[in-house]
Amino acid sequence: MNNLMQAFILLLAGFIVVFVVLILLIIVVTLYSKIIVAAQNSADKKKARKTTVNVGNENTAAAAAVTDDEEDEDDGEIPGEIIAVIAAAVDAVYGDRPHRVQSVRRSKTSRSAWSRAGVLDNTRPF
Repeated sequence: MNNLMQAFILLLAGFIVVFVVLILLIIVVTLYSKIIVAAQNSADKKKARKTTVNVGNENTAAAAAVTDDEEDEDDGEIPGEIIAVIAAAVDAVYGDRPHRVQSVRRSKTSRSAWSRAGVLDNTRPF
């Protein structure tokens, strides 16, 4: 009877240790993720204050490549507004370093609509 009681106490102690360590790991990971998110947000705020989006300098050549929206839709070309948005996004990403958008072209997709929906569903962020 004494051995059975010692085995039960050892089993109970093992369960308690495992669950306490798991709870501590959950707390550590949660705190770490909150610290990282706060640091990223503060860095983004500093960067937003430091740099201003200047679409006019580097992006004029890319936007001037397409002249008329009506012709673009007929030819399958990319409209000028879309090129300007792409150039502004590139400028926002590479704001501190010199950069230039040399060409913008449509990707050639040979996938069906169902296949694209599957890819979008499987690559959606958490």
